Order: sequence, then structure tokens, then C-alpha cells
Amino acid sequence: MNIRPIIIVEDDEDDAEFLANAFIETGADCKFRCFSSPVTALEYLKTTAELPLVIISDINMPVVNGLEFKRLINEGKLLEGKAIPFIFLSTTVNMRLIREAYHLSIQGFFKKPNNIADFDIIAKSIVDYCGNSKSLNQMAC
Repeated sequence: MNIRPIIIVEDDEDDAEFLANAFIETGADCKFRCFSSPVTALEYLKTTAELPLVIISDINMPVVNGLEFKRLINEGKLLEGKAIPFIFLSTTVNMRLIREAYHLSIQGFFKKPNNIADFDIIAKSIVDYCGNSKSLNQMAC
């Protein structure tokens, strides 16, 4: 079975590790590609043959923020037709930001938790969503 990677774009190494460990705790069979910068994540997406299961990105990052990262993905048509969910996980949450994020065609927006146990809840929600969501990739014979 081909295990599709979960892409984590997070400049805080601890938060990236907490999130990856939370996915492991769900019992889901998963692998990760972690990037501390949207620039390196974008380069990976341009050059890889791997089809990610989901992309999870922070918003507040230096140089290129998460919103700009999603805009660049959309403009470059990197994932067009591939039905890859894109989810934001951010400490900054307000209605303006949420509207702007959903305007970029994301599939979820989570507030970054203050404790490790809540990372588990978020990871389980994402695993459930990805497991129950049907895409053209899954239906192709």
C-alpha cells in the first residue's frame, strides 16, 4: 500500500513535532514531510512525484506566510485536480483571517492548541476527514 505523506509546514520545530506525534497517536498509518519554510515546501511540491494526503500549514511564518504559500500553490496550479486538502493551524484566529483563508479554498482552519493533548484532537479530526473524504484520486481505477 502506498502511504501518502502528510505535509507539515511549520516554522516552530516543537509544534511540528507535537503535530506529527499526534498523528502517530491516532494509529493512522502515516509518514511526514516537514518543512520549516513555505519556500522549501513549495519547491518540494514542484518537484515531487508523491501525492500528499493533506497539507497542514501555519500562517505566521517569516518571509512567506501561510496565506501567501496557499496563494502561490493556487496560482501555480501545482495541485490542480489532485484533491489534496489544505488546512491551516495557527495561533492567530480572527474572522478577517478566517474569511481570507477560506477565500483561498482551504478545507479547514484550526486554532493552534496551548497543550499537547489538544494536538491529538486536531490530528484525529483531520484523520477522520481524510479517511471519510472521497477524492477523484481514490475513485480512479
